[in-house]
Amino acid sequence: MFKVCGGRVRRSVRLIVALMLAMAGLLVAAPASQAHAVLLFASPAIEGAVPTAPKAVSLVFDEPVQPAGSRTVRLTTSAGKTVAVGPAERSQGGRQLTVPLRDTLTAGVYTVAWQATAADGDVMGGSYRFAVGSAAAGLSAGEAGGQQQVSGAGVTAVLRWVLFAAFALALGGLVGERLAARHGIRTPGSWARTGAVCGLVASLGLAVLIAGGGSLAEGLSSPSGSALFGGRAGVLAVVETAGWVVAAVALGRARQPVVALAGLAAALVAEGLRAHPAGASAAWGPVLTTVHLAAAAVWIGALIHLVRVGVAHRWDAPFRATLGRYARLALALVIVVLLTGTLSGLLLVSPADLFGTSFGKVLAVKLVFVLVVCALALAARWRMARTAPRSLVRVEASALVVVLAVTAWLSVTQPPRDASGALPFAPPATGAAITVGGRADQIGIAATASAGQVVLRLTAPTTDLERGDSRAYEASLRLADAAGRSRTVPLRGCGDGCFYAPVAWKDGPNLLTVRAAAKGWGGGKETLRVMWPVRPDADLLARTVRAMRAVKTFTLHEQVASDTAGAAVAPTRLELTGNRFVDSEPYATGQAAQTSRFTDAEGHTVLALGYPGERLALELTLDDHYRVVRETLVAPNHLIRRSFTYAGIAEAGDRP
Repeated sequence: MFKVCGGRVRRSVRLIVALMLAMAGLLVAAPASQAHAVLLFASPAIEGAVPTAPKAVSLVFDEPVQPAGSRTVRLTTSAGKTVAVGPAERSQGGRQLTVPLRDTLTAGVYTVAWQATAADGDVMGGSYRFAVGSAAAGLSAGEAGGQQQVSGAGVTAVLRWVLFAAFALALGGLVGERLAARHGIRTPGSWARTGAVCGLVASLGLAVLIAGGGSLAEGLSSPSGSALFGGRAGVLAVVETAGWVVAAVALGRARQPVVALAGLAAALVAEGLRAHPAGASAAWGPVLTTVHLAAAAVWIGALIHLVRVGVAHRWDAPFRATLGRYARLALALVIVVLLTGTLSGLLLVSPADLFGTSFGKVLAVKLVFVLVVCALALAARWRMARTAPRSLVRVEASALVVVLAVTAWLSVTQPPRDASGALPFAPPATGAAITVGGRADQIGIAATASAGQVVLRLTAPTTDLERGDSRAYEASLRLADAAGRSRTVPLRGCGDGCFYAPVAWKDGPNLLTVRAAAKGWGGGKETLRVMWPVRPDADLLARTVRAMRAVKTFTLHEQVASDTAGAAVAPTRLELTGNRFVDSEPYATGQAAQTSRFTDAEGHTVLALGYPGERLALELTLDDHYRVVRETLVAPNHLIRRSFTYAGIAEAGDRP
């Protein structure tokens, strides 16, 4: 960037470069994030309703987040009364926050105001509503309960503008001073230390925002240590602040520019690691941002310093020669800024989305200003051969300050998201849920239905569920209701063999036609039945277990298949006691993760059982004495159909 003399200085510069590479090597390997976390799902569901009072509120994001202290979740009633909640707990690799409720919710409409710290240190926040009991009528489908934004976006943008300007004044100022000193030109007082102090204030302010959940006032009055030090964004903010402290002290009376450069390097790397491009690419994003910011800071800061020198020297001939040498350096910097800026932009937004999203529009404005500055720089260089380009250089410097402001606003603007992109994991069930299952040739299908959604999980043979071996699964889904209306439902991936879709269930039977495929295994089509609404009935399961254990002996016809061809095999006939049979069943304890009771077309009571963790689904058809007369059990790698014949009545009982 600029030449230095002396072995001691050269060794110091090499040390700085090694420090930057070491920090990048240690931190770039961290998991990628999307910078601005997006709330994907919530339980209870956004603008949804649950029949009974929930025990917790869960928020699911598209990237790891950190709780914002006591401001993570604030739950209020429709009358504005605050509901007591416990501390937030992280799960699913930090992508899910769960807050226990300390009070039992009564029927009514509740508002959830949430905040969480994203990977870039911005505190995201939003609010939505849900209903308990019959209060669902109080919700309006037209209201967007899932809207979110950066908490304290205006303050954050101002602090980022000050931070970027500080990089220019400190780093660029040092380069400008060196250029002028090499040609024996007396320079006015340095602004580098002023820039370092401004950078320290701005980085401290951003750290306080994280500690205060997006509020400077709360960050100063009641900061949250866990919010600041519990996540990557807070740690990077502390590292950046420390870098500015080193730079500010080094540029004091002792004046040690090499040490100051080391502090500025640490701050630059920390800023690159928490910027938007780091979310799109964990390897290239931080490198592009760090180089882009460093080149822009030198371009802008050196120019500002030389403008001040030009004013002091009345733009005389020796100064114009120095300005010419800067112009050659600026040409290289412009190329670096344009190249890294373009690549960073392509990581975040496609050309098709440039004018269709808020982020793309702000990015386009920045691009226009950069092109204007480039035109001014070329015009100034053309005029430099004849006269001092005073006005052009001043306008160029002013325009670059505007570019910094646009960049600061860009940092708090949400990058565009792919609404059909894959999810990091399956969303939690909303309200009462039931799991149904089937097989498409050799592929097991488990579908967990809950309010407003369905999650499909496919399993090919020999798949180790714990290890999660990839089988390159594919799936499509059609939904038909009792009236015969059918439509294709778009699916989003949510992991290996996992697919999610929003669904508006109709009362009665809902038929899910799933086409499933997995690389190396036979697939096909299967139709699953979801009876809606889900009517949990744990008592009925307990009665069924007691009734079956009371049976002395019965005849069981069992048919086991691992593919559709095996379904045609003749069933096996067994004589069993009730106790022996029940002990072999997953519901032997009289409990199941999910239960739902309904009546089939023949008037029989059917009890559906779901064990979503094991991808296990059962349907038990019961007689008038709570005994099982038909059972269908779907496991990841096999399908079992059973029919039961009883010699006599074991015990009298009421009809379920």
